[in-house]
Amino acid sequence: MRRQFLKAVSFLTFAFLVSVNLSINVAAAPPAAIGPVRFPGNKIQQFAQPLPLLDAAGGTIQTILDDGSEIPIRMVELRSNILPPSFKPANGLPYAGTAVFTYRVSEDPVTPLTNVDTYVNPVIVASRGTPTTIRYINNLTTNVINWRNWTDESLHSAFHQSEDSMMPLLSDTTHYQGPVLAVPHLHGGEVPALVDGGPEAWFASDVEGPDTVTDYIEQGPAYYSKVGADSNEAIYTYPNYQEAAPLWFHDHLLGGTRLNATFSGLAGGYALTDPDLELPDGLLPVGLDVNGNGEMDEANEVVIPLVIQDRMFDTNGELFFPSIGINPEHPYWVPEFVGDTIVVNGKAWPYLNVDQQRYRFFAINGSNSRPYNMFLQDLTSGVKYPMWVISTDGGYLDKPVLVDPNANAAQVKAGTQKSLMMMPGERYEIIIDFAGIPAGTNIVLRNDAPTVDGNPKASLDGRIMQFRVTANAPASDMSYDPSTLIPIRTDTPIVRLPGTPGGPAISTANVDKTRLLTLNEVLGVNGPLEALVNNTKWSGMREDHSMVSGSVMYDGPNQDAFSFMGNYLTELPEEGTTEVWEIVNLTMDSHPIHLHGLQFQLIDRQMFDMKAYMMSYGMAFMNDIGAIDPLTGLPYPDGVYIPGYGPPLDYLTGNPRALGGNPDPVMMGMPMAPLAYEAGWKDTVIMHPGEKTRIAVRVAPTDKALDDPDLYWPYEPNEGGGVYVWHCHITDHEDNEMMRPYAFIPNPLAEREFIQGEDY
Repeated sequence: MRRQFLKAVSFLTFAFLVSVNLSINVAAAPPAAIGPVRFPGNKIQQFAQPLPLLDAAGGTIQTILDDGSEIPIRMVELRSNILPPSFKPANGLPYAGTAVFTYRVSEDPVTPLTNVDTYVNPVIVASRGTPTTIRYINNLTTNVINWRNWTDESLHSAFHQSEDSMMPLLSDTTHYQGPVLAVPHLHGGEVPALVDGGPEAWFASDVEGPDTVTDYIEQGPAYYSKVGADSNEAIYTYPNYQEAAPLWFHDHLLGGTRLNATFSGLAGGYALTDPDLELPDGLLPVGLDVNGNGEMDEANEVVIPLVIQDRMFDTNGELFFPSIGINPEHPYWVPEFVGDTIVVNGKAWPYLNVDQQRYRFFAINGSNSRPYNMFLQDLTSGVKYPMWVISTDGGYLDKPVLVDPNANAAQVKAGTQKSLMMMPGERYEIIIDFAGIPAGTNIVLRNDAPTVDGNPKASLDGRIMQFRVTANAPASDMSYDPSTLIPIRTDTPIVRLPGTPGGPAISTANVDKTRLLTLNEVLGVNGPLEALVNNTKWSGMREDHSMVSGSVMYDGPNQDAFSFMGNYLTELPEEGTTEVWEIVNLTMDSHPIHLHGLQFQLIDRQMFDMKAYMMSYGMAFMNDIGAIDPLTGLPYPDGVYIPGYGPPLDYLTGNPRALGGNPDPVMMGMPMAPLAYEAGWKDTVIMHPGEKTRIAVRVAPTDKALDDPDLYWPYEPNEGGGVYVWHCHITDHEDNEMMRPYAFIPNPLAEREFIQGEDY
C-alpha cells in the first residue's frame, strides 16, 4: 500500500518530494480531547432498510419536475435515519436519526433537526432549452453535528476569508466559530462561471456561530447572485443548453467541501433531459418503458438514483469524522477519509426489492476518497451477473457497454470489463436485467476497489447494497434491452474529438494547444502534507508571494469586500479551440480530475519512466525566490524540487512542445485506450500513478461538429469576472490545495442570448 511504499522508497530518489515548505510556527498537534467514540461498522446490521426511492416512484427522495418557476432549496441541519432500527445508542436513548446537512425543497423555513428518511435530496429533472432557476438558502446550524471540530484553519479556506485573513497559519489549532458557509456547484453543468458555484462564491448562514463578537464577512470574493437574494441566499439560473446528462449538485466550499458535501450530506441529483432527443424504443428520458406505452407513468419504471458514499459513526449514532492530522502543520486534516460503513441514498447497506425485469440506475460516487469497483454477485451461490452502462458523466453513449464479471480471457482481451470502476465525482447510468433470476435470489452489489487502508473486506466495505428478486414479473417487458446493442444515439452520435477512439488523428489543424501538467504530492514527516496540480497552490503565488510563471491575476466580482488581492491563473484556453491536456501523475494515488464548465474526452493513458522523470523534473528547478528548505534551514540549491513553486520551467516557453512549464517524460509501453464505458463525454476522469493521461479539451458545447463555425456557448463563460476551477475530486485533496482556478478567453465574435443581469 501507499504508506508502506513511501516508507520503503529511497530518500535520495525522492528527496525533492519529501522537502516541504513549513511555516515559521511548527507546533505539535494538540492532544486528542475526550470526545465521541467510534462505533465499528462491522456491528451495523446490513440489508435491514429499504433503499430510498424518488417520491415520483413512491419513495422519500424529493423529485422536482422543473416547470420554469423558481425552486427554493434550503440548506439545513436535520436528522436522517441512516442506521437500521436495530442500532441502539450508547446513551440509552432511542435512535432518532443522525444529524446531517441536507438540501430540502421548501418555500417555508424548515424546523431544525426534524427527522427525515434520507438526507439525499432532491433530484431535479430539468429540460434542455428551458433554464432552471434555484434560490439556494443557507439556514445551516451546528446544533448537534460535530462539524466545527472537523474544520481546520491551517488550510487555505473560506473560513479565514470569512474572517478577512488571506492566508492560514500552519499548525493553527483553532476551529472556525462563525456562521456556517456554503456554496452549491452544479457538477458537470455547462453554465456561466458566475453561477458555477466556485469555491470562493460562498455565502454564510443566517444563523450565527458560537462567536457572536467577530464581524464575519457574509459572502465570498467570488459571490454572485441574480437580483433579489437575501444575504444568506444565492439565486442561480442554469441555461440547460447542453446535451442530456446525469448531473448532480453539491457543496463546493473552499477548504470545506469534504465536510459539507461528501461527508455531512449536501448533495442532490440533476437529471437533464432532452425532449427532442430520439431515444430507442423502450428507453424514456428518466426511466424505462416497461409497459410499452411510451409514457412516464405509474406503469413504467422511474430511474433509481444510487448515491454511494462511505461513513463512520459514533456510539450514539452521530457522524464520526477522523480529525487528528498526521502532520503537525495540519492538526485536523487527514489526507484521505475512508469510512467503514457503506451508505446508499442515505441508508447504511440498504436493500431493494426488484421484480424480474429491467431497471435503470443513476449511480453517483459521492464519497470523499473511496473508489468503487462494482460487480453483481449472489453471495450464496457465487453466481455473478452482468450490467450495462448506457451513459457517462456528460450523456448517453452511442451504444450500451457490457460489464460482465463472467467474461473470459478472450473477452477481456477484446475489451469487455468485468467490473465498473467509479471514483469520487464520476457518474454512470446502468441497466440491470433481473429477468429469469429465481425468486428469492439475493444479489449484492460488490466492491473490490482498494483504498489507502488496503483492500475492502468482503463482508464489510466489499458490499454496497442488496437486490432481492421477487416472484413478480411483467407480462412482457417492453423496455429497452441493452443486450440487443441497438444504438442509443441514432440521430446524434457523440462528436468525437481529435485523438479519441473514433475521432480524427491529432494534427496541427485540429488541436490548437497542448498542455503538459503534473499532479504532485508534498510529503511531511508522517505522510502527505498537501497535494497540488502543476505544483501550484490555489492562489498561484509562491511562498514569497511572487506569482508563478505565466500567470494572470483575477480579482473576483466581490473582491472589494476583502483586504487581500485575488488569484493568479495559468490555464486560459480560448473559447472555440481544442486543446490536449497531458497530465503526468507523480503521486502514489489515482486521482479523479474534474474540470468545471465543460465536458471533455479521454484520449489514452500511458506509463512513463517515473524514476527518470523525478530526476529530470527535480533538476529543472532553479531557486530564484530564495525558498528555504525546512530540513536544512538553508535555501534550496538549484536542481532540487521546491514544493509550491509552480512548474520548474517557464509556463509559456519552457517546453517548446507543450505549455505548462514541465519537461517531457520518457514514455514506456503502449498507450492504453479508454475503457469502453469511459469513451463518452466526461467531466471527471481517473488518472493513475505513474501514468500520463491525455484528455481532449474542447472549449465549446459538446454537440457541435468539429468544423462548426460557431464553436461558442450562448453565454459568455467568464462574464462579470467569474472563473471556473479544475481539481482532484478526492475532496480531502481539493480542500488542501489540489485545485486551481482557470478561465476561458471568450470568442469576441460570439453572439450571446443568455445575458448576465437579465437571464442570470
